[in-house]
Amino acid sequence: MRKILLIQLRQLGDIILTTPCIRELRAAYPDAQIDFLAHGMGRLILNDNPYLNEIITYSENDSLKKQFSLIRRLRKENYELVLDFMYNPRSALLAFLTGAKRRLAFPSRRKAFYNELVTQPSEPDYIVREKFKYLEHLNVPTKSEALTLPWFEAHLGPYQENRKALFPNDKSFRIALSPTHRRDVRQWPKKQYAMLADYLTSQWNAEIIWLWGPGEQDFVEEVKSHCKESSKLSPKTSFRELAALLANCDLFVGNSNGPSHVAVSCQTPSLQLHGPTFAKAWCPMNEIHHAIQADKMAEISLDQVIQSLEAIKPVVEKRVEARLENGDRISWNS
Repeated sequence: MRKILLIQLRQLGDIILTTPCIRELRAAYPDAQIDFLAHGMGRLILNDNPYLNEIITYSENDSLKKQFSLIRRLRKENYELVLDFMYNPRSALLAFLTGAKRRLAFPSRRKAFYNELVTQPSEPDYIVREKFKYLEHLNVPTKSEALTLPWFEAHLGPYQENRKALFPNDKSFRIALSPTHRRDVRQWPKKQYAMLADYLTSQWNAEIIWLWGPGEQDFVEEVKSHCKESSKLSPKTSFRELAALLANCDLFVGNSNGPSHVAVSCQTPSLQLHGPTFAKAWCPMNEIHHAIQADKMAEISLDQVIQSLEAIKPVVEKRVEARLENGDRISWNS
């Protein structure tokens, strides 16, 4: 049996964008042991992933004893193959210390820690497709770029408990807006978001909900306060509960943030707004997922956003039709 270790230590967005590689490796090696090494936060994404055997975690606060225990475990597994998608100093060292026969990474200053270097794309591309270069190097076919974020009926609580208050009219567009980002330069202006919400409410007859996470409620409340039309704050959710909520929405509009990747994983149509972040790298750019790029977020005009949304509107209308015909989604693969 093959033993394979994938390494993507953090961040949540990078980890979720690695999940297609897990699935495609499982398809190629159905009997292999496939493990994933990440920071403890990675469990928010990786728990219940049906294509993984083990999730191995670490913390930067681990004692020396725990760090040595991790190294002993990695060596004891006798991995045949290690794919380091992060290739930073910590991940490179851990990859090397596994003692694996084959250790893969893109070229970097830490190339000495690997014994196989993967040819990097000549131009930046969607990160999922860039990661697929590792599989191409291994002659592993790739069939789907779909992200894997398992959620189940148990995660529907916040959505089901607030469904009638959030979405009183089933036939209306259900639109989630996500104005947050941990970096100010990656936030579209608050008043622009408010004007967009008003436009979608008045012109699309949409029901708007504002997404927020830990420490973001006051910020989002301020954005919402600029609205002239009625809109609602989403309920408090865990990461998986957010996925269940977005899976039952018809459109996501937001900055390039964690919820944007959750929307993609749920196959909920999306429009992402990018300033310093490179849109082509973070958005799949296909029929249902669109992006707007500018040097600075403030340079993205409301008219640009509206024009992009009008272009995607037929896709959203199909989404509404499917929802009305099939009812609520009750799990990630339903």
